Amino acid sequence: MAFIKFPKINLTVQLILIIGLVSIGHTYLSSELQSIFYAISLTIKEVLVFILPFIIFCCIYACMMSFKNRALIFMLIVMGGVCLSNFITAWIGYGISTVSLHHISLNEINTVSLNGALTPYWHWLAPKWFANEHALLSGLIVGALFTFFPNKMASKFAEQANRFVHLILNQFFVPLLPLFALGFIIKMAHDGFLSNLMHHYIWVVAIIFASYAFYISFLYALCAKFNLKRWNFFIKNVFPAGIMGFSSMSSLAAMPINIHAAELNTAQPIAARAIIPATANIHLIGDSLFIPILAIALLISHGAGIPTLHTFFIFSLFFVISKFAVAGVPGGGIIVMIPVLEKYLGFSSEMSALMTSIYILFDPFNTCANVIGNGAFAILITRLFKSTPFNKFQK
Repeated sequence: MAFIKFPKINLTVQLILIIGLVSIGHTYLSSELQSIFYAISLTIKEVLVFILPFIIFCCIYACMMSFKNRALIFMLIVMGGVCLSNFITAWIGYGISTVSLHHISLNEINTVSLNGALTPYWHWLAPKWFANEHALLSGLIVGALFTFFPNKMASKFAEQANRFVHLILNQFFVPLLPLFALGFIIKMAHDGFLSNLMHHYIWVVAIIFASYAFYISFLYALCAKFNLKRWNFFIKNVFPAGIMGFSSMSSLAAMPINIHAAELNTAQPIAARAIIPATANIHLIGDSLFIPILAIALLISHGAGIPTLHTFFIFSLFFVISKFAVAGVPGGGIIVMIPVLEKYLGFSSEMSALMTSIYILFDPFNTCANVIGNGAFAILITRLFKSTPFNKFQK
């Protein structure tokens, strides 16, 4: 007997379908059933929050251990460039938000239905056993320590921890993302938030896309020394990598094409082969623009307003460090950001779920921007090393 095999539905398509179906049909669900779905989503979130310190530690530790003894100083400078780039880009996102979002009436989204706010059927709170920021710093310190003092057991643990983390995310969290989002989307529809969401946020998305275009174009113009012909040469080489990133939603899948593009654009293949793989999952220009702009839009829409310079500075520091813990799975860029957003920007559970859903919906565009932006980073870094003792990487 033959079984019918249904095609696997893309995660982005699943979320679009969920948002559409909930928008149309949430009123047909009983209040009790809506409350149960909301409670399930909160429970999944609490489980994630509980295991997140371990995931963050393992990702950062494995990232640091992957450098081993290979040109340690070279890699430290590359990592410094990654941190600086992500930090600057996040602040550019903050600047764009403060200038542009005042002109959008996002406060109108914050409405509540006549039935009152939906409450969960139950609410289990996970015990707090280790702070996420401590996991970040511990992973960096321990990973750096074993980079200087190599150990076979430490290397083996890094490999096993990396496999375990990806198993948890790919086999547990990613398959549950639609269910995770469902309860929160029902909550937003019940409370009257979802009905006006797309009408208002289409302008936020337009601002984000314009930010991608202008900032990445500027970076390549800087690489080309503002020579239009050279700029066109760079863009033409890297564009196929961007398309691959868009279609696969994976910087790793686009890596071979991006390495080839970087080899052409830098004319220094060994440097390109060192930089692109090392930074594919941690130098994220798309995320560094998308997350701050959308986060501030959500804060405004919930009446919290734009964060102060001091608040955003603290957030941006942990934002940069968290990029070293990003896992290469759909939604990986936002998974580790949830506790940072909640602790330093005051996000609620609903805001975190909405952030996750919108992030995944636009993950193809974020990944495309990440891949193309990383190509510009490779050009700038290789130029930095032209007059240094690291020319052996460029021959």
